[in-house]
Amino acid sequence: MTRLGGADITVKPTSITHLHLLAVINSELQTWPHNRSLRVLDIGCGNGRLLGYLAHELARLHPTIQVELFGVDVHDHGVQAHGFFDRAVDDLSASCPGHPWKERLLLIADGDAWPFPDEYFHFVISNQVLEHVRDHRAFLSELRRTLVGGGISAHLFPLRHYFFEGHLHLPLVHRIRNTDLLRAYIRTCSRLGLGKYPAHRRESGTTLDAFVEGHADYMHYFTNYLSQTEILRLAKQARLRVSFRYTVGLYSNKARAMIGRRAALTYRRERSAILDWLAYVVLRYVSSVTLFLEKDEVYTRARDARA
Repeated sequence: MTRLGGADITVKPTSITHLHLLAVINSELQTWPHNRSLRVLDIGCGNGRLLGYLAHELARLHPTIQVELFGVDVHDHGVQAHGFFDRAVDDLSASCPGHPWKERLLLIADGDAWPFPDEYFHFVISNQVLEHVRDHRAFLSELRRTLVGGGISAHLFPLRHYFFEGHLHLPLVHRIRNTDLLRAYIRTCSRLGLGKYPAHRRESGTTLDAFVEGHADYMHYFTNYLSQTEILRLAKQARLRVSFRYTVGLYSNKARAMIGRRAALTYRRERSAILDWLAYVVLRYVSSVTLFLEKDEVYTRARDARA
């Protein structure tokens, strides 16, 4: 259980990443008008657990704000198990019956335009999704199109810089592009008892050859890591402001959990940009970062006002 402003938070997040994204939204809502509605999209919503957590906690933290939650995922990416989306809809309908999930959770094909009008969402979030997106340029273009003016977006995901790859639990495996080298590396590490192969062998009797072939294909076809330079360039091309301002908050809450302290559900919005950047430069090698995007452009508005 955590607390915010004296209120107990009884719904537990399924991961620290869910709590972190709630804290990002909650921090931005500190200046939100109390009677204004809010539309939030979880892009790549998967099993829907983040949406369920947000539904409970945003209603608790901001009871005067009408929150509309939406989720989208793709049916042909190749990673999710068959029927995952129907189960997500059923689970959310049972645990959060006050939301029309059957209308607000949508399944699309990879590469399709997002099925929403222009300037529709105030917040767009994703959790460990961008390292799997095939076309980041199209993703950011749809993000900008569907965000309202002044809308924001927060994405938690690892950059190519990080050392210990989180899907195979092997160092630097995501940086190998040559598939022969990739298979050889996974095979060697697995023989040394590193990564996920020992657990797969104990649980399902998977052979080393099957594990190597399958997971080399997973890394090759289903991951698409970005460098810092690439994401900064793509965000600029999409005409979105870009920063990593909330990255420190994730690791701060991880540290709090390790020492048994209550999680912070509000991050300070006025921080040292230099210190945040220096911390991010180190933390990007550890694990996920928080990409923070804003659809805003003051210069053009000021110019038009003067005209």
